Amino acid sequence: MAIRGKDVKTVFLIGLALISYVANGADHLGSRRHLLHDNVCIIDVTKLGVKAGPGHCTENTASLMNAWVQACESAVPAKIIIPAGTYEMGPVNFQGPCKSPITFELLGTVQAATDVKLYKDLTWFHFEEIDRLHLTGSGKGVFDGQGDCFWKLSTCRSNNQCKISLPSSIKFRRITNSVISGFTSLNSPAFHMHVISSNNFTAHSLNIIAPDESPNTDGMHISTSCNVKVLNSRIGTGDDCLSVGQGNSDITISGIDCGPGHGISVGSLGKYSDETDVKNVLVTDCTLTKTTNGARIKTWLASPTLKASNITFQNIIMNMVKNPIIIDQEYGAKRPEPSNVALTGVQFKNIRGTSISEFPVSLICSKKFPCCVDMTDVDLVYKGEKELIEKAECVSAKVNFLGKQNPPPCRC
Repeated sequence: MAIRGKDVKTVFLIGLALISYVANGADHLGSRRHLLHDNVCIIDVTKLGVKAGPGHCTENTASLMNAWVQACESAVPAKIIIPAGTYEMGPVNFQGPCKSPITFELLGTVQAATDVKLYKDLTWFHFEEIDRLHLTGSGKGVFDGQGDCFWKLSTCRSNNQCKISLPSSIKFRRITNSVISGFTSLNSPAFHMHVISSNNFTAHSLNIIAPDESPNTDGMHISTSCNVKVLNSRIGTGDDCLSVGQGNSDITISGIDCGPGHGISVGSLGKYSDETDVKNVLVTDCTLTKTTNGARIKTWLASPTLKASNITFQNIIMNMVKNPIIIDQEYGAKRPEPSNVALTGVQFKNIRGTSISEFPVSLICSKKFPCCVDMTDVDLVYKGEKELIEKAECVSAKVNFLGKQNPPPCRC
């Protein structure tokens, strides 16, 4: 979902924010609106015109961007605070680089404007080209995307080739050495979060919520990034809890409680011609409950030539999951050419729990590049309504089975 153009209204609001900033005095030490505490410039957005309650969306948007401009220009570390209360907010673009580290603390609830025409770049909160950002809710803050006002407009409920035309709640692009933590993302119109072209980025203690029937409400999608950690969070959505897309390296996902949703996925890979390789992905110590899929890798048919290597799912508990272990290299529209994504060094280790599927293990690999998989200590017990004997299925898979195997190993 790369941005192809800038939102004209957003640029206009940035201009208003800059004018306000100059009018109020560029030096934070000379402004009576901010406090300097422990050498940190404290910016309370309500002192700059952000107001709780209905009817202030346009003014709140301009005032919040004014606060960002002042924080970004601060010669000392800055902290933006949105106090307790409910605040209407339109799309905002927080552009760096900034002079000093910034903490953005949300203690109240921000609610997305519901006019879809406002979201020219399909993003509500956009953080871009920032080093040393800390976005925190301190266990209280809520980004309310008001998705139930948008989902009826979606064309993606049953079409995985649709073009997503609804805004994502939060996008992080070219963010480095940063942490996000302690907030709730509620009912995003589309993806809750994107992490794009970022490095040394950690997300922890998040609560990501949307109904299981909400379309394309992925919890977090990561692409073209490295050294990203997603830790100790609760995610329940209408799509993937977490998805690791193309161009990533050194991604760690740990301590995730996922469900409802479509599970934790690597992919989909190979949909577009300019995609690059994926390597070193670790998914560990997670629990999935009543999800459509569990630990999943998915690649498109007729894809560009890619490599996805050193992918490990380990210490995973499945609770009544439909497809606990799945490699699907025939994802997308049926086409005669096989997937050109080569999967190597794939490991499923210590995967246990319950399934409602006849095939709790399904390894459907590329006919051109058979996948290389280690399966160690898998114990998945069938608990579905029908009387079935659970099985594993393998197509074009080179599998090394070790330890306990339930269902019994398939013939490859």
